[in-house]
Amino acid sequence: MTVQAMNQKAVATDQAWSIEQHAIDPIPPGERHGSPVDLFRMWVGANVNYVVLITGVVVYAAGLSFWQAIYAVLAGNLVGCLVLGLSSLMGPKTGSTSAMTSRVAFGQLGSFLPKAASLVSALSWFSINSVVATDALLDLLKIAGLDQPFMMWVALGLVLAGEIFLAVFGHATIIAAEKWIALILSALFAGILYFILPHIEIHQILFGTAAKHASAGTWLVTLGVVASYPIGWTNYASDYSRYFSAGTDPKKIVLCAGGGQFFALCFCEIIGILFAIALGGQLGSDPVGQLTQFLPNWFLIPVLIAIILGGIAANVPNGYTASLGLLALRIPITRITSLGIISLFTVCFRVATMIYGNFFGVYESFLSYMIFWTAPWAAIIIADYFMRKGEYSSTDLMQWGGGRYWYGNGLFWPGISAFFAGIVSCVVFSNSSTYASPLMTQYLPDAGDLSFEMGMIISASLYYVLSIKNAHYKKSLLHRTT
Repeated sequence: MTVQAMNQKAVATDQAWSIEQHAIDPIPPGERHGSPVDLFRMWVGANVNYVVLITGVVVYAAGLSFWQAIYAVLAGNLVGCLVLGLSSLMGPKTGSTSAMTSRVAFGQLGSFLPKAASLVSALSWFSINSVVATDALLDLLKIAGLDQPFMMWVALGLVLAGEIFLAVFGHATIIAAEKWIALILSALFAGILYFILPHIEIHQILFGTAAKHASAGTWLVTLGVVASYPIGWTNYASDYSRYFSAGTDPKKIVLCAGGGQFFALCFCEIIGILFAIALGGQLGSDPVGQLTQFLPNWFLIPVLIAIILGGIAANVPNGYTASLGLLALRIPITRITSLGIISLFTVCFRVATMIYGNFFGVYESFLSYMIFWTAPWAAIIIADYFMRKGEYSSTDLMQWGGGRYWYGNGLFWPGISAFFAGIVSCVVFSNSSTYASPLMTQYLPDAGDLSFEMGMIISASLYYVLSIKNAHYKKSLLHRTT
């Protein structure tokens, strides 16, 4: 069967609106299907949402001018989405998930470190998006005259039900649903932009003498915030490319995955910047309710539906990846059971945000902390991909206690050492509101935040140096080096 024929083939184990039969096991060659264009539509659908718009608000609220904020969005997303695109390359080669690919660079046992961190990340994203979608549904219920205190739990239950419903069906259903969601949400978010613009004095913002202008250091901090969002998706990337044929053009994979996310993030974050300007620079404690200042009543209901739909669309991949992450930890449960555990975690998170009382602050802190581990992990698996020329053994990937990727007692120390060195580097070079290291505040006060940049450079470089001559690493290669 040709690659083109396989790409067009609908397989019984992965059909839209049927429960997917595969989990973390490698997809057999005869069941590979789909094309990179599917990734473009999927990443657009998953990222046109209100949480991304809030990221744009965070950027402008940091004190940047309009053009500084625009440049931060473009540059940060260019870097972050490129990392996501490169992180999608392993899926067709291994036929398995991103979490399982960690076994190659960290060892079967050592991979539990990034797997656990990936699971926490996916669970957190799932909970954050659920909170925003729940708030939008609550506002919708209030419009209908249902504003009793218990309706918050009803709204959360309905949102979770919608998210779990799609995640249960799995890969093909997510790809199919996100395609249509992308079109609907893009149109509705364009409507938000249309109604916000009249409340902004564009000429004054662009050319006024009183326009804000932040330092280069502040701009670098916001660049890191922007980049952390797409880099935060890297541990999901191969989950949605693993059904492609192993011979799929890697350039198309990078372009479609990274390009789809880049379009969606820039689109929503630029709307967020303009929204922040219209609000006077700050979002406040109610990220959804602020929209009522600018939208006509007749458009408010479609927008609230869009926020709900966007939260669900973003959360379906979160829930799906989190369920696969639980299985990758060798927990003896089914993918369906794992989704139930994820729902319980979200309820607990919702209670925590109610007690904490500041969702906006929780979200901003989460973005800062998340980059500490995702950047080093992504750098290591990308470096490993190119070092081994994209050649993996799917059989050995699943072989616990032996095989090429068991290394020494299940631990590949070059990967583990590089991972921790990358995390330490992120912390040492951090200069954000979440954590500012003494090095950055006392000796490099004008350098801004360099956490993700240094974390990726140091972890990838150290992994290469420690691995390239390592005897265990050489034995794991499918090709021979001199």
